[in-house]
Amino acid sequence: MSISVFYDPRQSVSGINSFSPSAGKPAKFMEALQSQAICHDIMPVTPATRKDLYLVHDRQYVDEIFAGVQNNGFENNDPRVPEACLWTVGSMVSAVAYAPRATGPVCSPTSGFHHAGHRWGGGYCTFNGLMVAAAKFILANPLAKVGILDLDWHYGDGTDNILKNRPALAKQVLNLSSGKYFFDSNDDVSQFWAWLQGAILELNRFDCDVVIYQAGADMHIKDPLGGLLNEAEMARRDRIVFREINASLVFNLAGGYRGDKSSDGLGNPVLRTHLNTVLEAIAKKGGLK
Repeated sequence: MSISVFYDPRQSVSGINSFSPSAGKPAKFMEALQSQAICHDIMPVTPATRKDLYLVHDRQYVDEIFAGVQNNGFENNDPRVPEACLWTVGSMVSAVAYAPRATGPVCSPTSGFHHAGHRWGGGYCTFNGLMVAAAKFILANPLAKVGILDLDWHYGDGTDNILKNRPALAKQVLNLSSGKYFFDSNDDVSQFWAWLQGAILELNRFDCDVVIYQAGADMHIKDPLGGLLNEAEMARRDRIVFREINASLVFNLAGGYRGDKSSDGLGNPVLRTHLNTVLEAIAKKGGLK
């Protein structure tokens, strides 16, 4: 079995001086897929436009980012960042548009979305590709409902901020972020499992047409910016999501900060976790329980 991956090399930016590896992670993720001989089909990405970004972001904020007078989510004004964002957002938009026609979960190898609010960015997030994808999907399917299951370790505050500023979208988009409730490695793991089951039940009751799953690797207990689950529990998390959500599914990479960011493949613990997510998605596609 193979998985559809919406990727264009222009999604990645190398050489960004940042604690977060997310700017260059799409390319490393694709290299890891190939090095481990995981079957995948590279799908075409249509880049987002500024008009697309205006659907959820303040126009002045967007224009100032591209003009370099407003810092991007990496707290710099490197012009490569917003240009790459057109491709990362485009990857998510393209994946979500395709998902209802897919035979299983599809992948957008992207990060850096959920801390970008209506008029601001930060936390390595410049534009909110989750919300742009949801808005574009609803434009094309006016009665559709979109769910966002955000299992990055950190709260998707930017997503909630956009929903507050776009009340029409809020009627058709349900955002559930575990980071709003779990933010300490000493939290009770059993409480997380109970929360996850409740979140999935809520998404299924919302009757989503598509669910966007932020499969954050920073939920790993050894992550320096997070931590609750061990490696086996991370796989269990993904398995539960892929098997119990009754909707088309798109997943992305979200956060992850463990280990040597320069290493590739299984030598990089963050990439290893992301690859395990892919394997769980492929198992779901193959009908495995």
